[in-house]
Amino acid sequence: MQRYAITFRVKPGSEEAVRRLLTDYPPPEPRAADGTRLLGTSVFMKGDVVVRMLEIEGELASAMAHLATQPAVRELERRLDPHLLEPRDMSSREGARSFFQRALMTHLTTRVAAASSTEKVEP
Repeated sequence: MQRYAITFRVKPGSEEAVRRLLTDYPPPEPRAADGTRLLGTSVFMKGDVVVRMLEIEGELASAMAHLATQPAVRELERRLDPHLLEPRDMSSREGARSFFQRALMTHLTTRVAAASSTEKVEP
């Protein structure tokens, strides 16, 4: 399993609308054609900063391409666009790739507690 996070900012005054949009959309189909799976997502917001975390099994590029085809995700992104501080173009593969390159956060570390005191957790 890999974890990825993207961050973006929203326009002042849009926080409540963005909060509603990010909590009320239906989940996408979790499996891509190549077997990559979306295991989970989490969304965090503080003020005008949003962080979306993805947990996937497989390739990030495949997960992003798959999510870009999902109707619920496409509708969410369309409805989010007017609220974003930085414009983006999610209508093309190149536009989406450019956004994700700018928005992708650097993963520093993940720590997971062992199930028991005698079990060792490998990274």
